[in-house]
Amino acid sequence: MRWILVTISGLVPLIGIADGNLASKVIRLQLSQDQPTEIKLGTQGITTIEFPEKIEALDGFGFSANPLPNGPDLFQISFNKGTNFLSLKAIRPGVEGNLTVVIGGKVYAIFCKEAPDASFVVIFHENETKNPAVASGEQRPPPRKQASAARLLGFLDKVKGFPTLKVSAPEVYQNMDVAEPNSQSVINGIEVNLKRVIRDDVLDSLSFEIQLRNKTDKDFFYDPESLGVRAGNEVYQQSVSDAGGMVPAGKVQTAFFIITGGSNGDRNDLAVTNKFDVVLRQIQGDPDQKSSAEWQEPPGTLPTRLDRGDGANGTESNLHKKNNRRARKQDKNGNPSPSPTPKQVAQHAE
Repeated sequence: MRWILVTISGLVPLIGIADGNLASKVIRLQLSQDQPTEIKLGTQGITTIEFPEKIEALDGFGFSANPLPNGPDLFQISFNKGTNFLSLKAIRPGVEGNLTVVIGGKVYAIFCKEAPDASFVVIFHENETKNPAVASGEQRPPPRKQASAARLLGFLDKVKGFPTLKVSAPEVYQNMDVAEPNSQSVINGIEVNLKRVIRDDVLDSLSFEIQLRNKTDKDFFYDPESLGVRAGNEVYQQSVSDAGGMVPAGKVQTAFFIITGGSNGDRNDLAVTNKFDVVLRQIQGDPDQKSSAEWQEPPGTLPTRLDRGDGANGTESNLHKKNNRRARKQDKNGNPSPSPTPKQVAQHAE
């Protein structure tokens, strides 16, 4: 028994060392166009690289999504267009290669090499300028930076791919909070299931995945830009969304949207465990038809149109000109002739 206790106590330092090594597998680096950034890749696991903006283009020799066994490829790459992250894996020991990444209209060089101490996650952040107040010793909080549309769209892609990525690349969500309340509510006769909430604290944004169930016999139309949530007395409108705007009768549709910051421009710092009530605005009738609030020509009048003529702004149609001339004619007694009826105009047009 004493020997067993000694053995177990001897393992404790080893476990602590292992935890320390795992922490070092997450690397944070600054993007720089001045020199390539070296990234260590392994042959057994993947390394996921996150950029501060959406990836616009990739180029590199020896990078393939489906490398052939014993082929010329050096690295396996996994990338979805429109996202701000990719995953890499070395095909065999000792391989090296450079990958060119374009984001924000700028070109960056990544030098990839196989190594036994490969990184799990590499997170690039934008270059930070020095704050003069901090340099002089005065402590001032940095101004809140608005999340770019590209970063929000990248976050939205992570949310939509959560069921797959949480298994294949769980490190993507390492610094995010996730909750799955599965709460039910009813809006205008439509059942709403709040399925999942994910928070990215760096973006001060929360994403929502909802399911809309239409049990009625009529299609349900709604405005995708009206999606939002109510937390307490505050209502937070969506900053970006992916929603169809219509739930067919008897069907279920999934929608995604993100809220960012607060209504006053400050951080919202909302936790995923808050009680959220989904809000949306129903569209009455067929949204393809013109709204009744738009101007409608009174009945009984003749529609006019503008044809492009010699002038920059176009001229009236010939038919409209003829109608005006006819309206100015007089009868034998000198009285103005009556205006043409719609039927007469139609016959004349024929």
